[in-house]
Amino acid sequence: DRYQYILPYYNFSKNLLKNQNNYSINLTSSGSNNLKNTNNLRSRIINNISLESLDFITKYGFKNNFKINTKNLNTVAKNDDTYKSSPQIELMSLFEVSSSLPMIKLGEKFDKYIEPKISLRFNPSEMKDYSNSKRKIGVSNIFDLNRLGLTDTLEEGSSMTVGLDYRKETIENINKYFEIKLASVFRNKNIENIPTSSAIKQSGNLIGSVKNSINDNLNFIYNFSLDNDLKTFDYNSVSANLNFNKFSTGMKLIEESGKIGDINSVENSLSYEFDENNFLTFNTRRNKKINLTEFYDLIYEYKNDCLTAGIKYKKTYYQDRDLLPTEDLMISITIFPLTTFEQKFD
Repeated sequence: DRYQYILPYYNFSKNLLKNQNNYSINLTSSGSNNLKNTNNLRSRIINNISLESLDFITKYGFKNNFKINTKNLNTVAKNDDTYKSSPQIELMSLFEVSSSLPMIKLGEKFDKYIEPKISLRFNPSEMKDYSNSKRKIGVSNIFDLNRLGLTDTLEEGSSMTVGLDYRKETIENINKYFEIKLASVFRNKNIENIPTSSAIKQSGNLIGSVKNSINDNLNFIYNFSLDNDLKTFDYNSVSANLNFNKFSTGMKLIEESGKIGDINSVENSLSYEFDENNFLTFNTRRNKKINLTEFYDLIYEYKNDCLTAGIKYKKTYYQDRDLLPTEDLMISITIFPLTTFEQKFD
């Protein structure tokens, strides 16, 4: 029961067709045979073919494109809650049409950018039940085609995603700016299999981000998720980062409630760059709900063009007083390829 065996497994990707003026077609395929918990066996092969148009810009400045993702799922399993013991072949598709209108106002001291967005999606097939899975949706990924990060299914139903990006940027220093991003997903009905924690299961939740970069060294970021009653915040995250020469530090406060989760924690990070090759990092997180420090991480890394070597010390604490803290010391070495081979067929 302590071990998990994944053999064989593979990942393959290839660009099947690329029209320089119109669209591209890509193929990705992955497969694995996974044995865990003694007798839980899961075998699957997942094939994806995606068609994506290049941006088509109208004479009025609208930027339009469309995407089609077709997924073929082949599975067989034993003693598994998700897949059946007899071979199963499933085919599903997701269609998306999106449009945006990027605009800019140039000034003497500041440049202002504003971009309204809209995305229409439709999936005629059902999705697997991921309602209890932990998925985080923010303004950085809400417009991604696979925004839920699921490998064996596609987001079910029809939806409309709307958003607005605003940025005020100092001309003399582009690293000094103020930025707001807002987005929301609307559905004709709630999809029960979508993760509840994603905040896009029901219609009308407002997801947003506010970022203020004071200068090259200091910035503040606020992320939030507001329930569709426009009164209840299900998610709040406030972070501040300070960089000064070779030293940097950051603090992040996270609060989850309601449908998204039940977390109230504070994270701290410190890092010091001895030189261009040697780095030292310290991370910790404290759970404010139970007044408990969850972990300490101390990491030393050496980096150059072809090698990263590191030593990591981690101490983890538990809520249960009957369990002792764990201490781990890990050594890692990553070797990067010294050369790249590419062959092109015409």
